[in-house]
Amino acid sequence: MRWIGTSAALGLVLAALALAGCGPGANADRTTPVPPDRLDVTLTSEAGPSFSVALDCDVADRSTCAEILDAVADERDAQTCEPIADAGQRILVRGSIGGADVAVTIERRTDCEARLYERVREALSP
Repeated sequence: MRWIGTSAALGLVLAALALAGCGPGANADRTTPVPPDRLDVTLTSEAGPSFSVALDCDVADRSTCAEILDAVADERDAQTCEPIADAGQRILVRGSIGGADVAVTIERRTDCEARLYERVREALSP
């Protein structure tokens, strides 16, 4: 998984709070329109089928988006993660929550990344 840094994790937590209707700026007056809360999630795999789903985080897919943001915001201690065989699977999460851009790539290079990958995939399951 590629992390942009601690500020990115903080941004995702703030985005999750905005999704829940709380946190800084949740009710602040804005001079520019806030883009709709949406996430596009793409799962790619060299070993099987790939798919994409567009999530409407304001209404229909609110709980799914919250689960994905919670999973991505969890910090992983890289020193306790064990390398695994990469099966060429990846999940791309892109979108906008509370006006903040969300862009995360989850790969399966370690056992920690594999657990995160499974959490996001399970959130997408009906």
